Amino acid sequence: MPASVSVVKAITKEVDSWNVDSIFHIGGISYATGFLVQWDYFLHLINPFASKVPYINAIGNHEIRTTRVQHRFTLNTDSGGECGVPYWTYFQMPTKEKQKPWYSIEQGSVHFTIISTEHDCSKDSEQYKWMIKDMASVNRSRTPWLIFMGHRHMHTSINSKLLRPDPKFVSNAQPLLLANKVDLVLVGHVNNYERTCAIYYHTCKAMPRKDQNGTAVYDNRKYTAPVHAVIGMAGFTLDKFPKNVDNNSSLARISEYGY
Repeated sequence: MPASVSVVKAITKEVDSWNVDSIFHIGGISYATGFLVQWDYFLHLINPFASKVPYINAIGNHEIRTTRVQHRFTLNTDSGGECGVPYWTYFQMPTKEKQKPWYSIEQGSVHFTIISTEHDCSKDSEQYKWMIKDMASVNRSRTPWLIFMGHRHMHTSINSKLLRPDPKFVSNAQPLLLANKVDLVLVGHVNNYERTCAIYYHTCKAMPRKDQNGTAVYDNRKYTAPVHAVIGMAGFTLDKFPKNVDNNSSLARISEYGY
């Protein structure tokens, strides 16, 4: 997509200016949907920055969702039959094994818990039990910030059946995020940018204040709930917001290409 080229140029400029320590791409990777030449083009496209800083990612529906792979959603062909094979071949993240693509890393003062929203996240699942163990093990004196990542979202102002959050995933994940005092949730799937207040289910638990530079900030010494941010506007298509959004928890909405 033409927009992805301009986004890559902007990211490369940031990396070359030494403003970036790592890049996270949480699903919706190449949108090749079975055409390997598109993977070749995508890998060539990201090379200017992926060759210089860690390029960390997670699997999404366009990498694995197919009639040939059983997962927690209705079976269809979002991945064009790729079954995750090109993704796992090109991007070898520190997972236990390919069919268990959830893992965590630490960079500086941040612990990142990265899950697969395409696999079972029910309370009896292996992934959910891993999530409990991983987040409970975080040493907050060493890594005081805890960021949770997965492709699919829990909140959006888009009123669409296709983009409606999975209620089972929301009901399983949100209490776990709150119990472990997750600071920030970063997701994709919806093709725009949207940021919430510090939210639990649909209730704002805290609102940010503006610092001297006009930046929204929270005092997490008085933790209330995680902030959720959808960052899905890197170049594929854009999902437009309705003209009138009746959602007090949505503090920022941008339907433009970027990162």
